[in-house]
Amino acid sequence: MTVSLVYEGRLGSNRADSTYVLENAQIYGEMTPTRIIVSRRHKWKISDQLKKKFSIIELGNVFNPKSILQSILGQLKFGLALQRFAKASGGGFEVFIFHDWWPTQLFRFLKPTRQKIIKVLEVHNQLPLSLFWRLSFRHIDVLVATNTLKYEELKPFFSAKLVLEKNCVRLNRYTDESLSKIRVSEIFAYEANQTYVGYTGSLGPEKNPLLFLQVVKSMRSIVFLYAGNMPKVYEDEARTLSNLIMLGPVTPSLIPKLQSVCHLLLVTLDPRNINSFKYTSTMKLLEYIAAKRPIVAPRLPSILDLLDESEFYSYEANSVEDCVSAIKEALESDVGSRRLPRAERFDQYSWEKRNERILNFIEDKFA
Repeated sequence: MTVSLVYEGRLGSNRADSTYVLENAQIYGEMTPTRIIVSRRHKWKISDQLKKKFSIIELGNVFNPKSILQSILGQLKFGLALQRFAKASGGGFEVFIFHDWWPTQLFRFLKPTRQKIIKVLEVHNQLPLSLFWRLSFRHIDVLVATNTLKYEELKPFFSAKLVLEKNCVRLNRYTDESLSKIRVSEIFAYEANQTYVGYTGSLGPEKNPLLFLQVVKSMRSIVFLYAGNMPKVYEDEARTLSNLIMLGPVTPSLIPKLQSVCHLLLVTLDPRNINSFKYTSTMKLLEYIAAKRPIVAPRLPSILDLLDESEFYSYEANSVEDCVSAIKEALESDVGSRRLPRAERFDQYSWEKRNERILNFIEDKFA
């Protein structure tokens, strides 16, 4: 079996979806021959370091997604190039795992003669489910729902080829005994007597960056560590906050070290965004679970799909005051009574086991 991970974005960028594809490539690559098939993006070059580490194939014309229409057209053209590539491949049992559904549309016209090709779609966001669109997903062999809410919506239409596999985390990065002893001077000037609240990952509009900054302003005696790219619109304001340390993008191997020195870890999401409210399965939260630190997160269906309220400190998603109150409650709780994710979560969200189950499902059904 050969696995091809299909990605239409900027491979090697700091975006969560790029990280997701690269992590998947490493894990699948330990199980079976694996390659990444990626589109060519305007003013983007994949680093030589990534090309040495992974088998990467770039297809299609360069496109620049300045608008939704240009993005769709670019992805469709990429899908056409991918279809031609698959048709010309050497044969065998091949699994194409798509990160987005637009490139799958022209793949429907593929009529292989020498190989068995299985088309898998990871459903990370909401799928349109009108009759027209349901028919347009008919050629997909397996749909992988990454949270329970998506699974329940898709089940009435695709039950025979639908599996629920929530997003996961690289647990081995959090099992190193040295994590409990480390000081992260290579990342920032650590002070042992300081209280740290950590936030790692994207702060895009769907993550409610304004609420995050308002919370930082409201808690001047606490140091907030932010690892990621601050949106440009908020950069000037963020720099004025003396209790906010902006670390910029941090490599995946350093994330557990950073999280291990935090007293608690924070999630913010915009409840007005349907994906944040209902469908997201944020990698940040899964990393927090693995870090075994108290978690402060909004009471939203997407969060409650991974944890129940006894396992984290919850707050109303758009309330600065409620978030501040939850942080204070977490910090003031006695060690023995702190809310923490249950021990079984650690094994439940193993990325290696997740991918192994997906491959076993495909083999049992199609091999």
